[in-house]
Formats: sequence, C-alpha cells, structure tokens
Amino acid sequence: MTDTTFFDTLKISAVRWWLNEPFEINRLGDGSILKSSLGAALWQVEATIARAHHRDLADVEARVAKLQRPGQTFLAHDPRHEYPRADPGGVILGAATPVIHTLAENNREIRLSGLPEGYVISDGDLIGWQYGSAPVRHALHRVVAGATASGAGLTPLIEVAPFVRPGVIPGTTAVQLIRPPIRAVLESADYGSGTALFTQGARLRFIQTLR
Repeated sequence: MTDTTFFDTLKISAVRWWLNEPFEINRLGDGSILKSSLGAALWQVEATIARAHHRDLADVEARVAKLQRPGQTFLAHDPRHEYPRADPGGVILGAATPVIHTLAENNREIRLSGLPEGYVISDGDLIGWQYGSAPVRHALHRVVAGATASGAGLTPLIEVAPFVRPGVIPGTTAVQLIRPPIRAVLESADYGSGTALFTQGARLRFIQTLR
C-alpha cells in the first residue's frame, strides 16, 4: 500500500536528495581505472523535520511508525525543485499534458511533445513519469542538457540521468514536470529529542524503490 499524502504533511527544515548508484573501482597495473555498476541508480533522501510542538508531530510519528513496517511505501518529491526553473509555480505549463515523443537508442535522451510553444526545460530540472504495470513504477530523472520547445510544442533531444529504464511507450507515456515523485521505502527514522514543549532533530532517511 502506497501512502500518497504522508510526504506533503511534513514540514521539512533541511533535505539531502541525491542519486545513489553503487559501483566498484578496480585499478589495473598499467594505471587504467575500471568502474562497474553494482546495482540500479536510485534516489536517496535524508530529511530533517522542523522543530515543532509535540502535539503537532504526534500524527507524523504515528504514520512514520506505520511506514516502518515491511511492505509499506510512500510517494515523495524533492522540495527544493518542485517546478521547472524557467516556470516558477508552473503557470506557463498550465493545463498542458506533455508526453515522451521519442526515446533515443542510447536510453539517455528523450524528446518531449505537448508543451506550450517556447517552453524551456532547463539543465537541472526534474522530470518524471509512470511506467510498467503490476506494479506501476515511478521514474524520476534530472535533466543534464535541456532544450526549448518549438512552436508545435516539440523539444529537441533532452539528456537525462539516470538512464531511462524499459517500459516507456513513446507517444503515450505522460511526463510530470511539477513535483515529480518517487515511490520510497523508509530506511530509518530518528524521532528527535524533546523539551517540555517542543521536539527537534527528527530525521527520516528513505530510498526510492522500483517495486
């Protein structure tokens, strides 16, 4: 069961959000360096909860306790990058419904369609989409090299990281530019320390899951 509202109830004072890809490095006798992946590149997060009155955190603590059970997941988005950089608030995007028009053979470049004329996708923007079934997976990608939509709402190729996983259907897969989420599992929870009235220092650590 995926909790779709938990993350929006959190008052976060600080956050670390990064792409974690396990790898190993081997050094050869001739000085060459070989780097190989040991697993999927997944988003990992550490969030610090803002200082608050005990009673105002009671419901959060209850939901955290539930999320610590095996099999529990929740949706989360990066609060530092909720909108495209060139479109604060998502006003320009409006009701447009962009989709992935093209997926390049290298699986790291995509072309978007259905955007407003001249819409700008900037380097560093976050974009996401859903793909697959049983379960439906949530992809989140950071734009490495952005682009500007043509008069027909079509962009040139946009490079993203990590690589695009199988399951995207060009022409059908809808793209989310505002608060694109990951599905996450809670790795650990520090409930912080309390004074007579307030709790402070509460922290959550969680990681993207593709299941």
